[in-house]
Amino acid sequence: MRYVFNINELQDIPTFSPPHHTKTTDRKLIDETAGARYFTLWHGEVEPGGIAELHVHEEMEQTFVVLEGECLFKVGDQEYRLGKGSIAFAPAKHPHQLSSIGDTSLKLLIFMAPPPASLEAWKKT
Repeated sequence: MRYVFNINELQDIPTFSPPHHTKTTDRKLIDETAGARYFTLWHGEVEPGGIAELHVHEEMEQTFVVLEGECLFKVGDQEYRLGKGSIAFAPAKHPHQLSSIGDTSLKLLIFMAPPPASLEAWKKT
């Protein structure tokens, strides 16, 4: 099991993109394979112009920590411009969207609880 990660050295971790996401690359850092039962942590990268389209999670809460870049974050009927150091929360059952708006890629840490059972947890609204 892997317990320690360096977010500057992620090239050996497999990448994927959840449903309804464009120009995004995610990597699972902490999940059930490390023994985490109640949350998961991903590293996400969204290229300029990329988007996580408006979607909702029935059970899962998400917290986004912006490491680099800029984005527009919508949750419910509210919209925020986020930059490095910003933290955003999307409660379960609240539609949300994230769009990379800067000239460089947006890099995020994404905490989810409870962990998604599958990629079916991303339901487009």
